[in-house]
Amino acid sequence: MLGLKILSVISSLLRNLFTNFNLYINAFIMNKITLVLLSYVFALTLSAQNAIDSTKVKTNPIIYSSVLLGGSGSNEIQGITFSFDINYQFNKNLFTLRSLFIAERNKDVNLFSAILVVPIFIGGDSMNENSLLFGQRFIFNGSALSISAGISSNLIHYSHIDENNMKIAFEDYYVGVPFEITFNVFKGEKARYRILYGLIPIGRPTSFGRHFGIKLYGNLGRFNYFGAGITLGLGWHKKY
Repeated sequence: MLGLKILSVISSLLRNLFTNFNLYINAFIMNKITLVLLSYVFALTLSAQNAIDSTKVKTNPIIYSSVLLGGSGSNEIQGITFSFDINYQFNKNLFTLRSLFIAERNKDVNLFSAILVVPIFIGGDSMNENSLLFGQRFIFNGSALSISAGISSNLIHYSHIDENNMKIAFEDYYVGVPFEITFNVFKGEKARYRILYGLIPIGRPTSFGRHFGIKLYGNLGRFNYFGAGITLGLGWHKKY
């Protein structure tokens, strides 16, 4: 009887040991399978990301600058206009820094200054404007149309003649709302940069190039003005 009890206990211990061993083996195998599957999924994900990155084409930013020569008129000053601007485009959003100067003809210049043309605009009424504009720019392959408005700081020098025929000068600072509508034409594809009026190509094909166009512009404030002019500039005008 005692022997049978001992055999029964030993048999029970062996069964428990075998069962626990099977559970351990199964858990070990499942962990390994899970690790292999996770590694496989990670490898596939990494491979897919590398494939996506390899298809991405690096492009240039859209940034360019231009100068303007035009004419402007307001209720206090009318004359020739010069401006310089720097533009940066993100998606269709256009950010512009603009500096503009309006010079009215000086009526007190002598004949010699009038012959040289430029001096007749020195010493007369004038306006300085520095502005920040935001707008939208729409690209059509080799051309673009932009519409912008913003805020500006303006300094105007103007004069009036009093009842004694004396010239009285005034100076005024004010904040205005500048705006502009611009149409530019530029190269539609990468090409070699050319010098000497486009006769001599240099270097490799590049996205950097020239543009020219027309601009309608103005400012709404204490002294409104409106004008139009032609623009010339350099930069990267679209993503090539």
